[in-house]
Amino acid sequence: MGVSEALLISIRVDERRWEELPVDVRDLCDSAVRASFASAAQGAYGEVSVLLTNDLAMREFNLQYREKGEPTNVLAFSSGSRPVPCDAKAEPVLWGDIAISLDRVEHEAKSESKSIRDHIAHLVVHGTLHLLGFDHKQVREAASMEKLEIISLARLGVRDPYSMDANPGSLPL
Repeated sequence: MGVSEALLISIRVDERRWEELPVDVRDLCDSAVRASFASAAQGAYGEVSVLLTNDLAMREFNLQYREKGEPTNVLAFSSGSRPVPCDAKAEPVLWGDIAISLDRVEHEAKSESKSIRDHIAHLVVHGTLHLLGFDHKQVREAASMEKLEIISLARLGVRDPYSMDANPGSLPL
């Protein structure tokens, strides 16, 4: 593994129900972060932290950091680092933290007729791209970010969540 590929992905599970899912969530999160880095052509150098939690914690984070009193599916807390060439002299980059609510994942996957695995992958990819500096506040930014999400998800065997084929009822639970 070269210097530009030394990525530490820390995954913390503070909601036991994550461990009861029929998918290896730790492996999925690790793979989704790495797929995002690859799709964004960013050297995988530094650290990303993923917290797998619930609506209660997400409501608190959302209130504290975004002044919104409801839970959300994913939050990304970027350190503000920007892509830089990696070499042996460079310090590892602390990219930031991602938090995901299992309650939102289950609710949204069911209501959107998506598999839990695919929805988790999408949220981790989405959060990781935010850490890498991508956003969706404006149309052009959103299109660029969606394209990278689609590419990242394809690396994980997940269909394009934005295509007409991904409408409710087309994906298994």
